[in-house]
Amino acid sequence: MSINLRKPNASFWIVGLLFLLWNIFGCGIYLMDKLMSDAAMLDYYKETGQLMLDARHAYPIWATAAYAIAVWGGLLAAISYLLRKKLSVTLFVVSLIAAVICFVPSFTNAAVKAGGGDSYWVMPVIVVLLGLFEIWWSRQKNAQGFLN
Repeated sequence: MSINLRKPNASFWIVGLLFLLWNIFGCGIYLMDKLMSDAAMLDYYKETGQLMLDARHAYPIWATAAYAIAVWGGLLAAISYLLRKKLSVTLFVVSLIAAVICFVPSFTNAAVKAGGGDSYWVMPVIVVLLGLFEIWWSRQKNAQGFLN
């Protein structure tokens, strides 16, 4: 069986590296959020520490699971993309769906919303927009024959 793949241009690799960096950032934030002790959180977030701590304790387990799927799925998608695998498109979709699910408490749970402050909605909007871009871009590159 012969696979006839086109050679990717520079934008393929540049955007792929940006996807990788963005998703590594997401995994880092996840690890910081999940591994930081309550005392460290209070110390790190000087002015809003108690609100952040209350939000952490109010965040449901199903949303935490979705958060993990979103960030680690996104990282796997970015790596798959750089390995020129079509599977990256599906993984970006799964990651975005999980991200949307994990943001539900940010809009429906008062403690979680308060922990995010007045700009609680900013990160969900950025994540969704970038997730949509990752899906669109990877679909385009798949259609152009860069992924197998």
